[in-house]
Amino acid sequence: MSISLWAWQLYAQQDLHICIHPWAVLRDSVLCSQKHADRTIIIVDSLIPPILFDVNKSDIRITPQLTEAINLIQDKKGVLARISIVGSASPDGSSKWNQELGLNRAEALTRYIVQKTELDSSMFHVCSRGEDWEFLGEILDERKDFPNGEHIQSIILEETDNEVRKRKIQELDGGQTWHLLIEELFPQLRNARLAIVSVYPKFEPIASEYTLKRPPMIPLNQYDLMSPKLLPPTIDKSQSSKWKIAIKTNLLFDAVLVANLGVEISPWTHWSLDIPVWYSPYNISSTRNIRLLAVQPEIRWWSKEAMNGHFVGLHTHVAGFNIALNDYARYQDPNHALWGLGVSYGYAMTLGKSAHWGLEFTLGAGFAQYHYDAYRNESNGPKFRSGSDCYWGITRAGVTLSYRWTLLRKNRKH
Repeated sequence: MSISLWAWQLYAQQDLHICIHPWAVLRDSVLCSQKHADRTIIIVDSLIPPILFDVNKSDIRITPQLTEAINLIQDKKGVLARISIVGSASPDGSSKWNQELGLNRAEALTRYIVQKTELDSSMFHVCSRGEDWEFLGEILDERKDFPNGEHIQSIILEETDNEVRKRKIQELDGGQTWHLLIEELFPQLRNARLAIVSVYPKFEPIASEYTLKRPPMIPLNQYDLMSPKLLPPTIDKSQSSKWKIAIKTNLLFDAVLVANLGVEISPWTHWSLDIPVWYSPYNISSTRNIRLLAVQPEIRWWSKEAMNGHFVGLHTHVAGFNIALNDYARYQDPNHALWGLGVSYGYAMTLGKSAHWGLEFTLGAGFAQYHYDAYRNESNGPKFRSGSDCYWGITRAGVTLSYRWTLLRKNRKH
């Protein structure tokens, strides 16, 4: 007994290819059972407008297209079997980052849909198309007046290496064509698209105001649906996990000649660990110095995603010090390090169009418990006081420059 399979052509608006795994639907027990095999029909809703994103961002923007997609998903007439979401990026930036950015966008759209519809996350298949050169070619087919359009299309067809494509296009007109692409065409490529797979009783009328607007259905057998030719390269999040890593320096301390370097690691979407270290074993002058050996690890929670946007943090600090800031005294720890705790708030942003460079602003407050010996600030000045105190106030401040990248790690198989 054969299964009746009908699918819309696997394209989004303006013939954008959709990444979808129809075999996940075919394995569903309802479809594969003899009881239902002769009276089911599969509809793939893939004419949903793409959800657009800002450059180098994966933050969701509420748009009419997104509202339309949510309303369609919540339609009670269909029985949802699978939602496939593919993210893509424009070619500015590295191909490796754009592949990851596409996945970030697809995952962000998935989280938003789950939040709004309360669907189980297991219903979603998420993947990345990376740089959508094919769609760029389709846009150029329509924009006959675009400068060097035919030349760009020939480069896309002749070159298979994305970096070579970019280099050749950037060489046209001294870079003017490339900048025009960035301004006029690339924004359309920064998107996430989805296909909604629904299962209907074969005898139930399916026509609606939405479906009547579609082109005629194309009959496909299950082997056509499973053909790898329908599927672009993907990153499967079930096989790998994504770690964000950043190397950082605090420009406020650099300005007063205190050497510092930090690392931030995020193996989770909303959490990261920031570990800055200060080490300045030298004097600024004969009577001025800020000699430190300090570390201030901080655990952070990010409202959107790690290393992007707003965050709050909880930090601790341990420091050895030898400080002279005036002519009166030099303060030194008596082999008993300063320690304390604090909380902070901050904001991180991407610099320019590069996804790697970033700038972070942070301010924190808390306490520090310390012991000190005070010496006259002169050559071989004698010690004239010892004591201890507990400081309450600002414990963390920074304008921090960072270089960030993403590390994909394979998950262990159990």
